[in-house]
Amino acid sequence: MSRVTGVIAVFLFAALTAVVSLQVVNRLVLHLPIIWSEEIARFLFFWVVLLGAALSVKRRRHFALDVTPRRLRDSTGRLKLLLDIIPDVCVLGFTAFLLVQGIGYTRTGIFRTATNSRINMALVYAAIPVFGALAIAYSVMNLLADYRAFRAGRPLERRPPAAE
Repeated sequence: MSRVTGVIAVFLFAALTAVVSLQVVNRLVLHLPIIWSEEIARFLFFWVVLLGAALSVKRRRHFALDVTPRRLRDSTGRLKLLLDIIPDVCVLGFTAFLLVQGIGYTRTGIFRTATNSRINMALVYAAIPVFGALAIAYSVMNLLADYRAFRAGRPLERRPPAAE
């Protein structure tokens, strides 16, 4: 699932690069600006950012503050498991909220079109619930992996360095 998400994000980023390059060449060389290019670039950027954010949840590279004292961070057992899963549980809650709100927002977009490109805004707004669904799936997979590692007595997957 993360491989497909990454491929889609790379494809959309390539499309974003192509649209922006086309606009620059047309404006500076041909002196014929393309009216829809800025809008399309913005929509592509929105999708790329949210797909990248979902992948950061999968790889546990999302923003997390480590506010626990060093003694607690170096603990073992259930306390360590609890401290390690708190960021994933917070991400899970936030993305569940985004999923629900994003579905509603996408529904309102069905009746709207972009000014210059005439794209249905539901296609743009759909990035929010797609991000929510992907991030929920990745968070649940991370939590299950942590639980299985804990039950097997293995160390939990390493977390990225936290801000201090």
